Amino acid sequence: MKRLYISLTLLISFFSFANCGDGTPVIESIDGNKITTASFESALDTALDTLSRTQNIEKKNVIKFLTEEESKVPQSFLQLRNEFRKRKFFDRYHEMMVVKAAADKSGFSKRSDIKEILKFQEMQLIYGMYVAEQIESRIKITEQELNQGCQELRTKYKQAESLTLEQCYDAARAQIKGRKSEEVYKSVLDRIKETVAIKHNDKFDLEKYLDKEFSFAELSKEESPKVEETKAPEVSPPAPAPEATK
Repeated sequence: MKRLYISLTLLISFFSFANCGDGTPVIESIDGNKITTASFESALDTALDTLSRTQNIEKKNVIKFLTEEESKVPQSFLQLRNEFRKRKFFDRYHEMMVVKAAADKSGFSKRSDIKEILKFQEMQLIYGMYVAEQIESRIKITEQELNQGCQELRTKYKQAESLTLEQCYDAARAQIKGRKSEEVYKSVLDRIKETVAIKHNDKFDLEKYLDKEFSFAELSKEESPKVEETKAPEVSPPAPAPEATK
């Protein structure tokens, strides 16, 4: 299984405040924004769904990896497993809500540079999830493929011999899905592009523009030669006055 580079902080960094009136007990209020048991549990479910979509792992398997014995959990999931424990998740969720409230109050969230960063992160997240969902709709895995994949795993890896049939099928499904995802990725991307109207500016020489490397203003400032300090001309001390003739 591929290594997971996503963290709990990233998963819940896109959550928004909600002044909840859902009828469930209020845990606490942060600058008037209530955290209820329902909103907290909904945040956990959203984080699990985000992890599932961004890592292309079925949600039921994510939950299974977070609740099974550690010996049965892939190494890449062990750190996230600890972060998703109820107390740890609440502590991080509470901390981020508090910091976000402070950031909003100080005007940090309204700064143009911060808005641009958030916009770029949102675009990355939507790209990954939408492409993954479109790929998922194109992949069909038969019972025969699962059975064959399971047999190959048991033959290739000794530890796979101790897996139950369901576990073996899950592992085989993940491998088959990964392989098929690579096979259909380009065609899925081409199909997505067909749904969008793209109009190129014929007057703009894109190739010429792309041939030139980026020019970074910050780097230019650092590399600009320092202006030498202008030194005042050295002045010779005045000659001593001639002694008076005695």
